[in-house]
Amino acid sequence: MLAADNVSISFGGVHAVRDVSFEVAAGQVYSIIGPNGAGKTTLFNLVSRLYDVDAGSITFDGEPITRVPPHQVAERGIARTFQNTELFEHETVLKNLLIGHHVHRQTALWEELLFLPKVREQDLVFRQQVEDVIDLLDLQSYRDQIIGNLPYGVRKMVEIARALCLGPRLILLDEPSSGLNPEETEDLSFWIEDINEELDITVVMVEHDMNLVNQVSDRVLVLADGVVIAVGTPNEIQGHPDVLRAYLGD
Repeated sequence: MLAADNVSISFGGVHAVRDVSFEVAAGQVYSIIGPNGAGKTTLFNLVSRLYDVDAGSITFDGEPITRVPPHQVAERGIARTFQNTELFEHETVLKNLLIGHHVHRQTALWEELLFLPKVREQDLVFRQQVEDVIDLLDLQSYRDQIIGNLPYGVRKMVEIARALCLGPRLILLDEPSSGLNPEETEDLSFWIEDINEELDITVVMVEHDMNLVNQVSDRVLVLADGVVIAVGTPNEIQGHPDVLRAYLGD
């Protein structure tokens, strides 16, 4: 479903990502791990087209996306979250989730302004889909609350929910457990499994919590200094000498 072929990018002469290649099969939970500064989030920014690659190519579902505009990446079925939540702080949870459906609107601006029956019908469909996501992630009690008043852990889940409201086939989760307590992280592991299995969404995740990685991942890619040093199952990665060296040193 997703493939990177010798992808590279530099900032001021520093190689943030260098000749990185990997493949994610449909239906997998694929984790990307590595020490701080390894290039994990940079790789996500390349896939979601926030950055332009210096070299190499990226394909999604067999189609090249290396040069498509970022909004077209979302339209093609790739959603993502960020390390720090990027939500509309002064809007409710419900309105933030409804915004996630903007890429699926089939109505013209003049129809929206007149609020024609076509628009009302579309909004009802979107509202039902949002309610389904709210139920999936147990956000019912926060539906009408302002984002700025919510604890950080809930905001993280709202951002995942908004990404799901795009109706993606692939979701990129950038450190989803960051800032969560152990109980919230345990809940997150079940939600990732539900997203993957019940919604049939392929998951690519950047994560530091190895317990979470081991629990939900089919494959793990390890980056260090912008270079791939290992790819394998969670069990294979744990004892890999290059991985241990990258985290612990010689």
